[in-house]
Amino acid sequence: MHKTYLITLSLLCTSLLSSAQSFSTDSLLKKIMPNNVKLQYAGNIGMFSTGFGYVSPNKRWMGDFMYGLVPSSYAKDPIHSLTLKGKYVSLNRDYIQSLQVSWLQLGLWFNYSFGDQYFLGLPSYYDPGYYYFPTALNIGLTLGSEVRYKKWGLYYELGTTEKRMINYVKNSGSINFSEIWNIGIGLVYHLK
Repeated sequence: MHKTYLITLSLLCTSLLSSAQSFSTDSLLKKIMPNNVKLQYAGNIGMFSTGFGYVSPNKRWMGDFMYGLVPSSYAKDPIHSLTLKGKYVSLNRDYIQSLQVSWLQLGLWFNYSFGDQYFLGLPSYYDPGYYYFPTALNIGLTLGSEVRYKKWGLYYELGTTEKRMINYVKNSGSINFSEIWNIGIGLVYHLK
């Protein structure tokens, strides 16, 4: 019985390997490989975050997947989060062969924080209406720029979240407009 499984498994592996030789793994890897890797400080997606990104062929659309962390020295418990970011680049210029500036990047992101203190649905121990937002999910808007020299880029994002905007509208007398904004600064290495 075991011998039959081993023979079947070895025939399957041999078949897969021979068909894989005719298939170009280089082209598949090139297609799925991210365009860049990033490190970011602040910006509502973690005190420190890292991830990778893709750029559309026309260089107008960008998408990032980021992991964020707020260390326990800045929170009761460390906060871990994942962020999915999309950006539209409306103004992009090449100045010299190696220097490019994306003057205006408009972005939207979705961030999910992990941990027992965060929730998507209101836990039963809270009265209805105590929280009017899920604490685990945040949606943010950003406006930023990037300067790229050869393969390295430096960017900033000025942003806010949906919770901060709604709280400002509901409490504009006690919250200053400047308090709803934050800034994130990042370093990018462009792989392609």
